[in-house]
Amino acid sequence: MGKTIAIIPIFLLLLASAGIAYAMWSETLKINVTAKTGELDWEFVNGSLTYKDACGLQPGYGESGGNDWNATNLPAPGAIQLDKDVGCTEVKLIDSHTLNITLHNVYPWYYTHVAFKVHNNGDIPIKIWRVIIDGQEFYELNEQVLQQGLEIDADDDGLNDTLIWWGDNFGVQLHPCQSADISLDITVLQTANESTTYHITISLEAIQWNEYNKGPIP
Repeated sequence: MGKTIAIIPIFLLLLASAGIAYAMWSETLKINVTAKTGELDWEFVNGSLTYKDACGLQPGYGESGGNDWNATNLPAPGAIQLDKDVGCTEVKLIDSHTLNITLHNVYPWYYTHVAFKVHNNGDIPIKIWRVIIDGQEFYELNEQVLQQGLEIDADDDGLNDTLIWWGDNFGVQLHPCQSADISLDITVLQTANESTTYHITISLEAIQWNEYNKGPIP
């Protein structure tokens, strides 16, 4: 009888220990985690737009007014200023990613230069993915195009009438708050029509740095 009484406290002690162990294994660990996604955002920098032979007096837009420029180094970019003032260039931002270039009263070998900055306003590094020039998409401009320029039909008459040299910024990585300089040169070709106003629309598209691809996204 004495042995039985002695065993009971030991048995109860074992049950209590098992209960503690069970309680420890059955506890739920809770961790509060807040995930914040980054923002992909970029734009043309206000006030960075400059171009040659601006129409009229436009303070803050680089070289305003003045005589025309004439291409001298075709097929490479380059120009000299003439002693006449016939044509002029107008450039306007349509939105934060698109600009429109208008060439007024221009003629063969009329030349202009447009420059601007793009800025990464977001929280994610970006790369310049492609440029869309009058509806044509370009993911890269190879060395041949860079040397000879890109001919386009700005007035949709079936003949290429303007020649563009583009600064090759494809794949350039911009971290948050960083900016990049971009520029292009335009020459009016011999096939230009008289009394025609030429409009060229240019859009830039950027993409998250780790999704960049030299071409359409698979």
